[in-house]
Amino acid sequence: MPQIVVLLAALFLIVLLIIAPRLPPEAKQLSEQANEQVVDPVKQQINEAVALVQGGENPMQGIMMLREILENDPDQIDAHWHLAQFSIQSGQYEKAVERFKKVVELDQNNQYPDASFYLGKTYATLNQNDEAIKQFNIYLEQVQDTTVRKRVNEFIDELKN
Repeated sequence: MPQIVVLLAALFLIVLLIIAPRLPPEAKQLSEQANEQVVDPVKQQINEAVALVQGGENPMQGIMMLREILENDPDQIDAHWHLAQFSIQSGQYEKAVERFKKVVELDQNNQYPDASFYLGKTYATLNQNDEAIKQFNIYLEQVQDTTVRKRVNEFIDELKN
């Protein structure tokens, strides 16, 4: 009796293997390629440029790469974002304001929710308190975290005094 059960189980497995769907080699290769992550060449260039700037070896080369990207695609939000951050680091606040304004303008998918906050901080650094308060209020409409909201409201109160 146990031999019959084993024989039936083996026969069942053979039938399952025969009727199981199989992909032709071409379809399998296409499926594997679709699963591979496709790297956007512009994003890769941006990452390389950022690495050059942050690595400190040749920051101006990285800045020039980001500017070149913007020459080819003036609406490349990631390049504007990084250039704005680097402008703050180098004390070029007027340039940072222009870059952050562009990020806010282009950011339809809320990819950079903190852009209004950074824009507000940059305006505050430039003693343009009315503009800073305006940007902080825009940021408050987007952020839900109560601790962050409290700190931003403190910034606003400091600017009003």
